[in-house]
Amino acid sequence: MIKSALHIVLLTLLLFGLHQWALMPVLHISNKVPVLFQHLLLGGSSLIIFIITDFISKNFFSIVGFVVLGFLTLKMIFVGIFVHFYKTLIDEEPVIKYVLLGFYFVYLSILLIKIVPLINLDSLKSKGN
Repeated sequence: MIKSALHIVLLTLLLFGLHQWALMPVLHISNKVPVLFQHLLLGGSSLIIFIITDFISKNFFSIVGFVVLGFLTLKMIFVGIFVHFYKTLIDEEPVIKYVLLGFYFVYLSILLIKIVPLINLDSLKSKGN
């Protein structure tokens, strides 16, 4: 669990660096919409979802799927609130929206890669009992 959580933290730092020092200069994106906050929102929520899923899969494996779906929906709502809050700034530079959406799916993919083994392992445990 700690190894996977560390992977998520390192990935967040890597993606933040990629966004801040590679994508922003190349795509000529301003820093009006805080890049650090974007990655704290996406990476932090991914880390929290992973930790909660790990705990739930070890203690309440029968509801782990519902927990994952619920937290992924909550993450989507928070990203929607973030986009709504910065709507006027995003409308000035539409590329920000597409970059944020791309990073959202990168974080989602990595999170699912880390979570699926927890869910599958627990479904095998329940069949074995």
